[in-house]
Amino acid sequence: MANINTSGITDSAVLYPQGNFVQAIRTSCHDCRERSRIQINEDAITDFIQKIDINHFQELSKSDGLQMPLKFDTLEQEINIIGLISLLNFGSGFRKELHEECGRGAFNTIRYGVMSIHITSSPLSAHALRSLALSEVSSFFQIPLQVEIAHPTIEAIKVSEPSKSRALVELITWTLNDTGRILEENGYKNLAAFILEASKPETPNEKSKASRFLVRAFPAFRDITKVDGEPVYIFKKAQLLAANLYRHFHSNFNAQTINFDFSDISDLTLCADSIIPTMLNHLNIINLTPLLKQYFDDGKEITNIQDAYRLRAAAVDAFEIIVSRAKELGRNEINLMDLNEYIWKLGKEENYRKLERLVFRNTVFF
Repeated sequence: MANINTSGITDSAVLYPQGNFVQAIRTSCHDCRERSRIQINEDAITDFIQKIDINHFQELSKSDGLQMPLKFDTLEQEINIIGLISLLNFGSGFRKELHEECGRGAFNTIRYGVMSIHITSSPLSAHALRSLALSEVSSFFQIPLQVEIAHPTIEAIKVSEPSKSRALVELITWTLNDTGRILEENGYKNLAAFILEASKPETPNEKSKASRFLVRAFPAFRDITKVDGEPVYIFKKAQLLAANLYRHFHSNFNAQTINFDFSDISDLTLCADSIIPTMLNHLNIINLTPLLKQYFDDGKEITNIQDAYRLRAAAVDAFEIIVSRAKELGRNEINLMDLNEYIWKLGKEENYRKLERLVFRNTVFF
């Protein structure tokens, strides 16, 4: 199995932020962008905001990507599926390989795989996740481990070699196994049980701390590294899970889901992945150094984790400025959570699908 990079720094050196996790994201990303000499083009921001069509914005930003053709017998089943899709929301670096070998992109591959496990009535308990084998994950997610290619010297003979997407199967398997192990060792029957407990405020007036608990509990949510010797926090998937739970249940909160009515949902930052830095570069909203710009101009794969975090941190900081500028221009409908969804889905439309995206493969964070 591949050497899984769950953090840019060793566990013993993980520096959890003191106090407010979300504020730590904002501060560390802003500081990282400035140290990396990435500039924000405010004229481009103004132009972008003024050109946003409100109908298109509403159409893209309000749709629920978690609406699935599934039947759930219990609320716990549904939360478990949402949690697992959020946990596994990575693989963007394998986008081209997945389209070639599976006919779908990273997010749709993840969603397909989790739905497949549910549809086959395979258990999604902590013990089951801990026990999943590489071959089972390959089957559920329909990602081949081996492919046949022509023999280099003998015609009509084919030989088998590892697929280009095999490393992603290894990342998914490690994530599910490790998460299942942690859940089982701490007495949780599944991920939903943990989420339901973690989302309960300790006091009536306390803001949600679900993201903090997720980050501390599971390495696959520990989206932290050191850049130039300083910690940079992004916590994309932890924030994404909170946003997914809020969005999915927002129109129908009840006694069981009321804890997902997070009082601090508007405080969340951008859930920085590969698409949004790509879009911000294309729109000239972030002006990169030549070294960083080559990843988009040449489609060069990122092998330095610090560069991946520099680009994602710049996107987080740029979003803060975009939302602030939108308010100044009277575009109050452009809040950060909806803008996040809008630009992410915009990047998948025909006009932008062919852009060279940020590619970093050895990660379970985006």
